[in-house]
Amino acid sequence: MIGRMAPLRSIVAFGLMAVTPVWRQQSEPPVFHAAAHLVQINVIVRDRDGHPVGDLTKEDFIVKDRGKPQTISVFSVESATAASQQQQPLPQNTFSDEAKYQTGSARSVTIILLDNLNTLSGTAPQPYENTPYWVEAHALANAKQHLLEFLKHSDPQDRIAIYGLSENLRVLCDFTCDRDQLVSVVNQYDATSKTRREAASPATYHTPVPGPEFNALMNAEVQRLAALTNRARAGLTMAALGAITDHVIALPGRKNLLWLTANLPFSGQAVARVISRANIIAYPVDARGLLPRAPALFTGEMDADAYAQGKLSTSPAESPQPTGIDAMREMAEATGGRAFVNSNDLTGAIRSVIDDSSVTYTLGFYVEASSLDDKFHELQVLVKRPGLRLQEPKGYFASGNTRATEDERNRDFLSAIRSPLDSTAIPLLARVDRVDQPNPHSLQVSGSVGIVALQLVQERERRSGALNVYLIEQDAAGNVLHQTANRMRLDLTEPQYQAYLRSGIQFRESVQPSANATILRVIVQDSNSSEIGSVIIPLGQVK
Repeated sequence: MIGRMAPLRSIVAFGLMAVTPVWRQQSEPPVFHAAAHLVQINVIVRDRDGHPVGDLTKEDFIVKDRGKPQTISVFSVESATAASQQQQPLPQNTFSDEAKYQTGSARSVTIILLDNLNTLSGTAPQPYENTPYWVEAHALANAKQHLLEFLKHSDPQDRIAIYGLSENLRVLCDFTCDRDQLVSVVNQYDATSKTRREAASPATYHTPVPGPEFNALMNAEVQRLAALTNRARAGLTMAALGAITDHVIALPGRKNLLWLTANLPFSGQAVARVISRANIIAYPVDARGLLPRAPALFTGEMDADAYAQGKLSTSPAESPQPTGIDAMREMAEATGGRAFVNSNDLTGAIRSVIDDSSVTYTLGFYVEASSLDDKFHELQVLVKRPGLRLQEPKGYFASGNTRATEDERNRDFLSAIRSPLDSTAIPLLARVDRVDQPNPHSLQVSGSVGIVALQLVQERERRSGALNVYLIEQDAAGNVLHQTANRMRLDLTEPQYQAYLRSGIQFRESVQPSANATILRVIVQDSNSSEIGSVIIPLGQVK
């Protein structure tokens, strides 16, 4: 249960501190484009034999947005042989949402999502229900065995995170290269499906009740209930994808989503719109493998003829193609990945996701604010060297820099509280110390917020905006016990803005944690964009 929001209290003062910032600027300092938005594309290039090509330059590429050539302003090429940066240690009692402090900086990362929610259990028909066309029980258990086979022989340099999706998103293992740890986590994972087939994908009912009216009403009712079930799991799935996106949005390099799933109740474009915010490439793997149709359909030509003549129901359980395949192909095509469907070589599919990261190009161009129309923009990437094949996203969603509404801010704030993952859209550093002032057994929380990710309004020589800082105490079950909120109003001259780019904005707050508090969550939210940075601090780790 989320408690009532404490009233916002204005901070009396904030300013630069004469300390070295924990985060450092990139080799090329970020440039503020008041009227432009950077679009970045991950591209894979192969020769005729399927081998990766890694010697292309920026001049070898042409990028078109809705048919119009674009100036490539950002270009990089990364390969598997490139050395990854070592993890940067943090001082004791210090926490950050920046990935380089938690996992090191990798060439690419792979997110594995084990989907208990969208793999259906049960195949046998209910009384008076037609036999479902497609057999998919135990799909995730099958995919789990292939995943284990892959992990046992995975490259020690592969950086992998494993999450599980059932009633909520669970962190099984955040990014690591420890193969033994990954194998142990998957070995212990319960691959039982959480959604009953008859609830989400019912077939047609044919009871012995005389007359067609009763069966028609019964079928209408079961389909209505199925729609409610599917709407609920679609909402849970999209929320989980949003949490993953927020967690890796600031992570450099290629980000692959290896999704072991099946019966997806939404469009692939909806998925692409969420995960493309973090330049995540989707690799959905149909955990059902090679899909056999129910034996009852192979008794003769009559069933196929009846379906072709429209005499059979078109319920999802009796459709000519299993539910979810179109969504998998659509999301993969939109993001530049690949969909693996109707195949029993799941181990090979999983391995190919990692292999796709052997050589990747990043191309970036700026879009004027006037072109940010919240619509899908079709992209075309060409290479001048003949005989090469490209794998790239088919487009991007041109989301405008419009000011977030109060509802959007509240929604994103509540999602951050419920998420099991840090959100990395805004760089955040927090230090927690146990003190006896102003009250015994208190915690002093101080830290810095990276300003480069904030959406500030520029007028003449000044940049303005607002930043909310929240401290959330939660118990072991995730219930909110207490929360405080402070609002920082920003009105910066250009020299102040440049100085804060180097140092970050400092904050400090004291709290006396509740007796049952096990987690302190620090959340910062940009009032203009609604973007969030957050760190989850286990109080048992605070010395």
